[in-house]
Amino acid sequence: MVLRALLVVLLLAAVLPPLVASAPADVEFYTSPETPSPFQPFFEGNQPARVVINVIDENGEAAKNVLIRLKVTHVKGIFSGKLLHSGFPYLEGKDVLGGEFFAPDGVVEFDYIFPIRGEYAVSVEVLPAGDSEEFEPLRREFSVQVKEWGYQVRNAAILVLMMLSFGIALGVIFGKAGVRLRT
Repeated sequence: MVLRALLVVLLLAAVLPPLVASAPADVEFYTSPETPSPFQPFFEGNQPARVVINVIDENGEAAKNVLIRLKVTHVKGIFSGKLLHSGFPYLEGKDVLGGEFFAPDGVVEFDYIFPIRGEYAVSVEVLPAGDSEEFEPLRREFSVQVKEWGYQVRNAAILVLMMLSFGIALGVIFGKAGVRLRT
């Protein structure tokens, strides 16, 4: 009886694939579009970015049964708070997204609208999940650059050029008037 049970267990172990995690070798992180746009309420082109985290094992295949910890932090820019800030200083330099995700197939995908422009530091940590095979946690750092909307840059440049032209025109007009008064 015991021999028969042992034989059944060995046969099942040979037939069924193991349900353990494969040790991750690398992590792919990307967004689509590659440079997402910041949140703009009531704007037609305001679409979320598709965020994809793909954990790959040493065989180049998707790692199985892993736990993915994600943390997205807005990085203060070089000009933040001085000359060109984000327009929303409460979020500058703060964590804007975080969580743990179980990935049975090694992939986590979701849509996300980045709240403000600037650079974001993305930290991805891969851990063994549940009763899976133990492996050393894998940690990778990525960055995402969220640029300003093109129309806002264009409008700011037009405004600066108009103000500069107006200032030059006033300078010429009042400069000539000052010359006439002295003569």
